Amino acid sequence: MRILIVKLGAIGDVIRTTSVLAGLKAKYQPDNIDWLTSKSGKAVLLNNPYLSRIILWQERDQTGEYDLVIGLEDELEICQFVASIKANKILGAYANKQGQIVYTPSAWFDMSVISRFGLEKANQLKKANKKTFQQHMADLLGVQVGNYVFSLTPEEIEYGKKAVKDLGIGAKEKVIGINTGAGKRWQLKSLSIEQTIDLINMIKKKLGAVCLILGGEDEKERNELLSKETGMPNAGIHNLRHFASIIYQTGLLVSSDSLAMHFGIALAKRLVIFFGPTSSAEIELYGLGAKIDSGMECLVCYKKQCDKKANCITNLAAEKLFQSVEQEAEKL
Repeated sequence: MRILIVKLGAIGDVIRTTSVLAGLKAKYQPDNIDWLTSKSGKAVLLNNPYLSRIILWQERDQTGEYDLVIGLEDELEICQFVASIKANKILGAYANKQGQIVYTPSAWFDMSVISRFGLEKANQLKKANKKTFQQHMADLLGVQVGNYVFSLTPEEIEYGKKAVKDLGIGAKEKVIGINTGAGKRWQLKSLSIEQTIDLINMIKKKLGAVCLILGGEDEKERNELLSKETGMPNAGIHNLRHFASIIYQTGLLVSSDSLAMHFGIALAKRLVIFFGPTSSAEIELYGLGAKIDSGMECLVCYKKQCDKKANCITNLAAEKLFQSVEQEAEKL
């Protein structure tokens, strides 16, 4: 039995899709599970005990024949490739003989840009959805819901320890990761700089914890300013796995719906995750923490821009976030 998973991005989506691996193993007892992905996707799949091969999209001619192909992308070129693979069965999205993207019965794809109902209905379904991504994948594949499968090597863990130590953070200090940006694509997911400063100052004053400011290249200037204004250490820029190794050094992570959140889930950190235009119902925290939103009626709009003066993120008070941080910090 040979299985191929086709999932290239985004990176956080690749990480959370690893939650299907244990279920696939239990159901099919396959000889091989291969994964076709991007270069960044490969980085987070390394050392995964369930995978026989990680194949880059650029090397897709190396895939071979499979008993089951699982297509989890909705781009035409990728779906055409899925359809071209010699396979006994395809689950998920693929291209039909007319060159149209179709998919096997799936409430997940019914909510996507390739929805058979059209985009307007798909957005309505997404807003009404109460199932996690993991539940949707379990329904699509007929497997049990599983955990993320991601682990750091001893060398990577040591890298994180050294990086935190070099910032002057003592081994016995309580460290709370602060990742309130969300990249350039989803700016409406990000807390404002002012909100973040307020939150950090509350944590410093009331909990006496070190706030380790986290983010990627897109947050570089923002995080430098946050560090300057609060006096809290800026973790800086690191590659994907080293970014995860630094998150591993925190006890609690405060994050937007972003890559940092997925690393936090994978590494079983205590979590306070805030949401704006994207769905909190989709995210499975495995009992690791709290989901916070502003409670506005227009939540889960999936818009990149908003014309409301007070939107779902600006209405999210730092005090409300701090209350959840305080509650989760007590569990450390």
